[in-house]
Amino acid sequence: MTFRELINEVLIRLREETIATDWSGNINDSTTVTDYQKVIGSLINDSKRNIESYHDWLVLRETVDVPTISGTRNYNLLSGQEIKILDVINQAQGTHLRQLSLTHLNSFKYPSDNSGDPQYYAFNGTDSSNNLKVDFEPKPDKVHTIAFDIVKYQNELKLAATTLKVPERPVVLGAWARAIAERGEDGGTQTSVVAAEVADAMNQAIILDSGNTQYESDWYIA
Repeated sequence: MTFRELINEVLIRLREETIATDWSGNINDSTTVTDYQKVIGSLINDSKRNIESYHDWLVLRETVDVPTISGTRNYNLLSGQEIKILDVINQAQGTHLRQLSLTHLNSFKYPSDNSGDPQYYAFNGTDSSNNLKVDFEPKPDKVHTIAFDIVKYQNELKLAATTLKVPERPVVLGAWARAIAERGEDGGTQTSVVAAEVADAMNQAIILDSGNTQYESDWYIA
């Protein structure tokens, strides 16, 4: 579903007027979208973020390749800040890098400052665009490609035609539950019914998604 369609699904459940056509630009800057419709848009984003945090969704996974330079230890990950690292591998060597605390990595780094094939990494600040930065140890002695397999949240929905990545039903139901509470209508049985539907929809979506990653917990000896 697109952002506009998601908002309309919640508005229908609230018996409110839907948005007939796509707006232009950021929803919060639009003069064709009502204030209440913008509130529902914000609740959609709140629900989206909540659903994203419950599971390592396949649709949110991507690989960020970091090409190293001989003699350079610190690199921008170019992935934003809200990510989860699943695996880090040196593509040429086939070796998996282990994450250390920066303090632990510094104990290797000083005073020897070794160079070689990176075996460890540690997060070390952010760049001017708020992308995470990482240090490698040993310091790369040549060009390597270090692949970071990550889970990255989808950016906040703002444009009408942006398509939601995670399963739509728990997001819609979660926003509906928030809208009921926002309107002060959460004293009756409807709140508990919707909350149960949200939990069931999320569980079902996770079960389906997990079926495609059932071997991730298996260990292999090469």
